[in-house]
Amino acid sequence: MLSLNMSPPTDIKFPPLTPSQRVTNDRPAQHQLVKFSEQGQEALPVRPTTRQLRWTESNHIYAAPGRKPQLLVHLENSVQKQLQTINPCEPNYEVLKLQVYRRVFGIFIKEFKTYQPLLSAIKKEYENTLACQQDRIRELEPLKSHLRLVTEECDKKIQVRWEEEQAEIGALKREKQQLQGEVEAMREKEKTMQAVIKHLQSELSKQYLQYREECDARKLLIWQLSDQTRSSVKQEHAAYGDEDKDPVELQLALKMCRQDLTKVQEELNRMKAEYWDVVPRRNWDILEQNHKQTLLQLKTLQGQFDQVKSEYDTLLEIHTSLQAVQCCISDGRVYVSRTKPDANQPRKRDDQLWLHCEWNTHCSGL
Repeated sequence: MLSLNMSPPTDIKFPPLTPSQRVTNDRPAQHQLVKFSEQGQEALPVRPTTRQLRWTESNHIYAAPGRKPQLLVHLENSVQKQLQTINPCEPNYEVLKLQVYRRVFGIFIKEFKTYQPLLSAIKKEYENTLACQQDRIRELEPLKSHLRLVTEECDKKIQVRWEEEQAEIGALKREKQQLQGEVEAMREKEKTMQAVIKHLQSELSKQYLQYREECDARKLLIWQLSDQTRSSVKQEHAAYGDEDKDPVELQLALKMCRQDLTKVQEELNRMKAEYWDVVPRRNWDILEQNHKQTLLQLKTLQGQFDQVKSEYDTLLEIHTSLQAVQCCISDGRVYVSRTKPDANQPRKRDDQLWLHCEWNTHCSGL
């Protein structure tokens, strides 16, 4: 709300008054105030209260500085009443409110005759600026509606894309959980299998040790039985009496034999791992001999093939020449050779054309 204050500040310096102005200022100033009703129409003029001014060193000071001028009080009351009649929920609430202040400001300009040109210019400038802003707002209305439509479309697209992404994320999360469950199940299964393998390995090692011990014990019993059998014979007992050994020594020897057997098995496994892909010398010699024989056969067959090919080429040339001769006979044409070969020289395969020409000459003579 526009707040108006008619009380001038105390530090304003006014020019000195003329004698006629001093006489006028000594009398109470009479101003007619216009009172407005709630509908903004003019009412009966109101007598303003007199203001006592005194002149002290070129300063105009109110006699009662704490009081508001009567015009200001009436204008404020009118503004309050007119604003209360306007419903804030109306769509053009701001426009109605501005109209109230515009009317009050017009009355304010009319009352101040001295400042009326300046205040009118200010009001006109504000009106022009407001009109320009309203024109710009009207120009931007289509853009605003278009922007609203584009924004709604973008929001819809974003919403649809967001829903698709959420659905995809949900599917990926479910797939991830499923895969994690499968991985956990496989890990548990692997742990179970590892435990079973360890248990079976321990059982196998125990069974193997038990088997070795039983086998050694059986061998020892057999040896003892044979020893007792041999001891029944006095001669054998006398012959082998000095060679009898202590069972502890036999156990030590058996232990050493086991160690040697383990070493031999490790060496055998190493040799198999290293020479598994190696061809034996015997097989290599056989393969090399077969390769040489195959090469010899290939050379022989290649020579035969070249000979047969040359014969085939010769026969093909003869066949071609014979076809040419037949064509000449059928057409009645005679071909004479450019050079006659020597009779003393033997005929070659390349001289077949001469024979064909002689044959053609003989045929034409007939």
